[in-house]
Amino acid sequence: MKKAEGYRPISVAEERLDEFFDVVQWAFVGEWLREDRQDYVDALPVERARALEVTDARRGRVSEIAAVHASFGTEMVVPGGRKVPTAGLSWLGVHPAHRRRGLMTRMIHDHFERSLARGEAVSVLYAMEAPIYARFGYGMGSQTVKAEIPRGARMWAVDGADDLTVRLERASFDEHDELVAGLQARLDRPGTVINAVGSGRNARFTDPVGNRRGMEKWRLAIVEDAGDPVAYAFFRRHARSSVGIHDGVCQVREHGSMSPAASQRLWQTLTDFDLVETTMTENLATDDPLLHQLRDPRGVRSKVIDNLWVRLLDVPTALEAREYFHDCDVVVEVADKHVPANAGRWRVRVAGGDAQVSRTDDAPDLSMDIRHLSQCYLGGTSLEALVRAGLVREHTPGQARDLATAMLSPVAPLANWDF
Repeated sequence: MKKAEGYRPISVAEERLDEFFDVVQWAFVGEWLREDRQDYVDALPVERARALEVTDARRGRVSEIAAVHASFGTEMVVPGGRKVPTAGLSWLGVHPAHRRRGLMTRMIHDHFERSLARGEAVSVLYAMEAPIYARFGYGMGSQTVKAEIPRGARMWAVDGADDLTVRLERASFDEHDELVAGLQARLDRPGTVINAVGSGRNARFTDPVGNRRGMEKWRLAIVEDAGDPVAYAFFRRHARSSVGIHDGVCQVREHGSMSPAASQRLWQTLTDFDLVETTMTENLATDDPLLHQLRDPRGVRSKVIDNLWVRLLDVPTALEAREYFHDCDVVVEVADKHVPANAGRWRVRVAGGDAQVSRTDDAPDLSMDIRHLSQCYLGGTSLEALVRAGLVREHTPGQARDLATAMLSPVAPLANWDF
């Protein structure tokens, strides 16, 4: 049999969600608590849950689910503060009994086709194993700083921070969804994935007991300016001690701020809890205000890791959706074996911040795989840097710099919501 034969794609009905979740647990090596089931249901965009079902007994038990995926229908902020329709791919896994049969490729293609049919020009994901997704045209669109911040870290004073107030509450979808959604919708950092529509909207509020590892339930810090919310963060703490010394930890997940003062007030709070020695986060942009406000950056243990992986599904629509910061006229030759409509030569004309992208037969100035164009899309990676790395070919000297200058973002991209 050929690879992926003996299976058929299906949409997952609610009565089969337990089968869907069983595959996820096999694929991601975990055992969920029965009491956590509703949290996982709430975190799943049920209407966009897909699977591959066995149809041939030579592949396994007929009608069993062998592989799964789902996606969030959303928008993503792109350079200039504009937004592009985006599919947030998640829950992607293959049961280990069905590996090496091309099921991942078949599911990715299913995702691409359905996303394009809905008008979603870009697909994004968080990668458990990055090399897998690079094969399908995803490029590392943003990076994040993973940091451990000591209690009471001193900061350079920012005007207005001391005038702001802070509320600390137990995170609740019913009480806080509109507040968090409203603040996040105001963020203008490229890579920001706006709240999903449909089921799965409350994914950020889910809190499975099995994931807490001794920590408290998610809390929410809300910074206010005369009663108006201007920053938020999800956090939770774990008190611990050794030889009479308290060295508890605070974990910070999603956060967002509307101003430098709001950011400082938020982090002053998150890094100064009693019984907590270290505040940990994996969600700082490489130019996050906190990193500039700290008086002693070396006092923070940190490393840079990948954040969001980006894949252009509709090249002209995606490129025309964002703003540019330098005029240019460049012919780009794109290779894309998974979405053939993207392959070929495109003329990118930029004037006054806007791009016009059209087919052309002219000789290319640059040649690249869709992965590298996707990597540069949010403005966090320079095309000229990829030329210097030998990953993009420049046929016309100077054109890589022109397009790189046009595409680079003034601020580093970051997705602050881990879907």
